[in-house]
Amino acid sequence: MFMATSLIALSGLLFQTIAAPNAIGERALQNNCNRDNVFRAFVDPRYSASASAFCSTYIRPTVKATTTVKTTVTPAANGKRDLPVTTYPPSRLSSACSCILTATPSPTTVVTTVIATVSVTTATTSPTAYSTATPIVKNGDFESGSLAPWALTQVIPPLPDYAQYLTLGVSSPGFGGSKYAFRANDQVASSYVEIDIEQSLTVCAGTKYDFAAKFYITDARDGPQTFVEAFVDNTLIAINQASDAVGPPIVWETLTGNFTATSNKAQLRIAFIATDYLSVEWAVDNVVVTPATA
Repeated sequence: MFMATSLIALSGLLFQTIAAPNAIGERALQNNCNRDNVFRAFVDPRYSASASAFCSTYIRPTVKATTTVKTTVTPAANGKRDLPVTTYPPSRLSSACSCILTATPSPTTVVTTVIATVSVTTATTSPTAYSTATPIVKNGDFESGSLAPWALTQVIPPLPDYAQYLTLGVSSPGFGGSKYAFRANDQVASSYVEIDIEQSLTVCAGTKYDFAAKFYITDARDGPQTFVEAFVDNTLIAINQASDAVGPPIVWETLTGNFTATSNKAQLRIAFIATDYLSVEWAVDNVVVTPATA
């Protein structure tokens, strides 16, 4: 009850305007105590407690600091002053307050928070990627009308001694109504025939690839002694012995396999083989290599 009465009495003295906080220089502590009405009210035992609470906030120095650390500043409970004050100038209030306080109040630090937004772009490094728009196997459908960039790398029995008995090259028709395919024909039924075509592929090391091609084999016996085989870096990835008798209709089959690239280059080889005195014709078309989907 006494405290409420004191606040009412002090409010009767401090009225009309609210003194806004001023710079430290305007609230400088003063050495001379002028015993004016303000000072006398402050030291009155009835109001001294309320006056001390008011003054400890009013003349507290302010120190400004700037930091780049995100900080939440919660004002003290007495951070807002709702006490009405007198029309006396702020210097009179500061003078009176400095005289009744026994020690300089602790400074209030006002922290200005600087929040910087930093955009970070993460660069993802991945193995060299090769465009899927460019076929890995060049001229795999032989529609250029020539063998290049394939190369004829092995013929057994060897050329040129056996040249009059072998027919090799790109000719018509191709698979599915296309114009060209690669064909090899052994006309004299040697005991062992092998014809290889190869090309170098650009691939990604560590990537798994699927291989597929269309082919047919015709021989006089329709037997199991004729083969089409596919190799990558001399490793067998596909083999098929499907054949039919010489003459129409020609039946195209599918040869499939897969491999995992060990470097950024791979050597693809397709071999046509017969092992038992057969008159054989082989053909291959639509040779493709694509990144595996599973």
